Amino acid sequence: MPFSRWECLLYSIVSIVPFIILFYYTFKDRFRFSISRTLLILIPFTLVQIIIQFAALYGYLRWIGFADILLPALYVLLLLIVVRDHIGRILFALLVVCNFSNLAVSAAKYVEGLFSEADALKRYHWTFSFWLLIFECAILLFLWKAIFKAFRNTDLPDSFNDTENLYDSNSRHYLPEGRSLWRYLWFVPATFYLIWMYMFYQGNEPAVRKLMHLHYLLVVIAVDFGSLFIYGLIIQLIRDQEEKLELRSENYQLSLQTLQYQYINDRIEQTRRMRHDLRHFLSTTEMLANAGEWEQLHRFISETKESSDLGEPLFFCKNIAVNAVLSYYYPKMKSCGIVSDIHVDIPEESGVTSSDLSLLLSNLTENAIEACSHQATTERSLSIHAAMRGENVLMLTLSNSYEIEPRKNARGVFLSSKRPGLGIGLESVCAIVEKYKGRCSIETKDKKFTVRIMLLTS
Repeated sequence: MPFSRWECLLYSIVSIVPFIILFYYTFKDRFRFSISRTLLILIPFTLVQIIIQFAALYGYLRWIGFADILLPALYVLLLLIVVRDHIGRILFALLVVCNFSNLAVSAAKYVEGLFSEADALKRYHWTFSFWLLIFECAILLFLWKAIFKAFRNTDLPDSFNDTENLYDSNSRHYLPEGRSLWRYLWFVPATFYLIWMYMFYQGNEPAVRKLMHLHYLLVVIAVDFGSLFIYGLIIQLIRDQEEKLELRSENYQLSLQTLQYQYINDRIEQTRRMRHDLRHFLSTTEMLANAGEWEQLHRFISETKESSDLGEPLFFCKNIAVNAVLSYYYPKMKSCGIVSDIHVDIPEESGVTSSDLSLLLSNLTENAIEACSHQATTERSLSIHAAMRGENVLMLTLSNSYEIEPRKNARGVFLSSKRPGLGIGLESVCAIVEKYKGRCSIETKDKKFTVRIMLLTS
């Protein structure tokens, strides 16, 4: 036997533990379960990984390359179970790690061969695990600083969304699953992984001897560090797009505040004119009252009240962002003949950023007004209720009438009425809900479209 069982076990542990640590720090804020439950799930997967390694090392697999296919598939399954993220992001991270783990294997075997060619030919002698651990730690630390630290805090902005919402027919919760470009970005490291597989297994020379050649190691280094440049460009591209989206959100918020200030100025100017005309109004009412023209007086007061819009609210709540959105859309509701019921009680500091509140409320309100505007025979109505529940929960319920049934796909996910595919407004709403680890439920009943949202503000 070229190596002992404990050496096989040592190699199995060394080949997986450093990667578990890297993936923990990369996805630790996206775990589905608690740390203790995640560890319980990890144990059987680790045992299966060790069994696959033993089967490959002792020749129970007809082709040892099967282990290089089965193990990444096993890691993908594990990450999909314990990590709540888009499968494309998971594959991207995993394949990048696999490519550089191949570099660690190549470097460890080459260095082992320099000290003892006889031990190196034993395939998994303990000296190989020793050098492998050293190179893995160095490479993974380098990867964390070069790629994964930025990758952990990077996600594609909502402007690139093609969100596939997970639809639960029982709870009716919609949760964003991911971002569309990750469906394709993982092909980049997958291509480099196939290149390594071809280099490693093509030809008649045993893989162990091939790893001991300097020229092979240099080729692997060149391929991996060439790929690192491409990965860096991908991460930088996404970060640039995130910054553009953030700037766009800030501009959107500023435009809403400008509308709010303009609205306030218009009302102040209107009030100034009304005060100027108040003297004439009182003179007219006094004249009609003295003449006993009670019917004409009643009509005059009603017309004056209607033209002054005294019933139109100036402030809805203390939150500037919410007040700006509602002040902007309230005249649109009136012009569309929508009977509104607005009760919001959101403080100035709610724990949700102004841009997120603006995007959330404006998307929902605009969709509701559009649905109401298509009504021809029934009364148009829209209700918006929002308030804090405790110190860290924001509840929002928006319900509007509709006449044209909303379109859904086969999975029950609501589609856009303006374009093929999912609605951009609901995509943005779902992204904000996910950001605050909240919940969003949608219900259609008795010609009422109701959206209920809960956000955790801290």
